[in-house]
Amino acid sequence: MNHVMAKLRLRKGNENSKFRKVLSNVNLYTLPSDLTNNVVYDPATNIDEGEWFSISEFSQKPFSLQFLVDYTDSVAYYQLEANQISNIDFICTCQNADEFYFQRITKSQLLEKKVITIGDQFKYNANSKDIVIHDPADAIYVKSNDTLYFKKLSAITGIFKGIDQLFREATTVETEAFLAKDFVKLENNFCAASVKQANRKRIALAMEALSNFDDNQKNTVFNTVKEYCPQLVSDDNTFKVKTESDLTLLLYGIDQRFYTTPDGREKRIANSVIRL
Repeated sequence: MNHVMAKLRLRKGNENSKFRKVLSNVNLYTLPSDLTNNVVYDPATNIDEGEWFSISEFSQKPFSLQFLVDYTDSVAYYQLEANQISNIDFICTCQNADEFYFQRITKSQLLEKKVITIGDQFKYNANSKDIVIHDPADAIYVKSNDTLYFKKLSAITGIFKGIDQLFREATTVETEAFLAKDFVKLENNFCAASVKQANRKRIALAMEALSNFDDNQKNTVFNTVKEYCPQLVSDDNTFKVKTESDLTLLLYGIDQRFYTTPDGREKRIANSVIRL
């Protein structure tokens, strides 16, 4: 049997005690035919229309939900009450005993308005509360292959707590530590406070990459940056960072995104990377 479940924002109780049954015998979704067009999630990868990110062996990940393991039927869960609607954190549509469709519920998806309902009869409701359903869902979990599929990590961080560690921002301390590296030379009063969200995420990736480079790899990467971005090279052979754009180029270089077309005519920066 197919059910729509809601997870409430409650302070007390374990995870499963916070789920409520909303609807039964409904199919809100059809399994997308393009799920086969998926790439393993990597923060350096951008997906195109009709593609999905995927995380395999999802039930083994620390940010998975116990609900996905325990759920067999809605009988074990209480019915959602009308006064709990504004406390919904997300909904999960359980279909065909194998498909779980997730949608985060924000204030923009929970409409409380005066409406005239159009149907066989026109009806006025002075206190209508409606949930706007996304299609496709924010995330889809297929139990038979233990894989989670999604389009945007930012859309599901509120559902799977801790999943944002897959693409986290560098902290202020980490940002300061990166800018204090001996290969960086700050100018024009550029500092950690000048670094915006996108580059904080790139710094987190760069710090991880640098920690895995040996000396030869570091030299190769830095020489490539010097080749492609000579304007960043200072007299003492460090990299000048005056602006966000300068920092972005340096971080792209550490992420090894610079390349030259096969005919050697044009130097480029890869906007997205898929590791083979």
